[in-house]
Amino acid sequence: STTPMGMYVTNGSVPIRPGTNSFASPEKSQLYELGAKYSLFHDRIGATASLFRLDKGNTMNADPVTGEVQGSSDRQRNQGLELSVGGIILPGWNITATYALYDSDTTYSATKANRGKNVQYVPHNQATLWSVYNAFAHTPYNISFGGGVTWRQHVWLNTANTLRAPANLDFSAVISHRFDRHWKVSMNGYNLANRLNYQSLFSNRATPSAGRMFLGEVSFTY
Repeated sequence: STTPMGMYVTNGSVPIRPGTNSFASPEKSQLYELGAKYSLFHDRIGATASLFRLDKGNTMNADPVTGEVQGSSDRQRNQGLELSVGGIILPGWNITATYALYDSDTTYSATKANRGKNVQYVPHNQATLWSVYNAFAHTPYNISFGGGVTWRQHVWLNTANTLRAPANLDFSAVISHRFDRHWKVSMNGYNLANRLNYQSLFSNRATPSAGRMFLGEVSFTY
């Protein structure tokens, strides 16, 4: 996630209040969205598309020095396009792909230099692709394998757009075998390129994601 802890009351343990010890004015949001769904190839493939616009007032910002969340009179807008497609392209072969285009900016700020700047933590583009193939299904030799990629363009860490976190690019893979309807063994690989990515971003620091990692699992269902 690129939303700092404490940015909202629901993800922090300390009440949000400015240095004057008075509660900040609540954020106000207006969301407009238009979407559509469509099925292809006898419902084997599904596609969705949506256009949206989100306007926010009294936005919460983090102090770049202390990291303290504080209220502001800023107004911000995020609008864009989200696309997704997924389904069975061949027997046993599943694929899912998503893409999002975001156009964000600060429409008003008491700090004139921040007007027109990109909204912090919002990338301009991001996309995912994941595919899994189930071979020899319902036989003792069954095996599932696949992989995918997650990409997010760089993001700004503050309203002034002076601090930037680089793009994230993650390659992952999975392989599994089912012994029967109850037992399953699997191996997952994450960040196979061992790239330096960031899982949590803040106005004055960033938390790196784990490097190349493999996780094995044996599961039982009933």
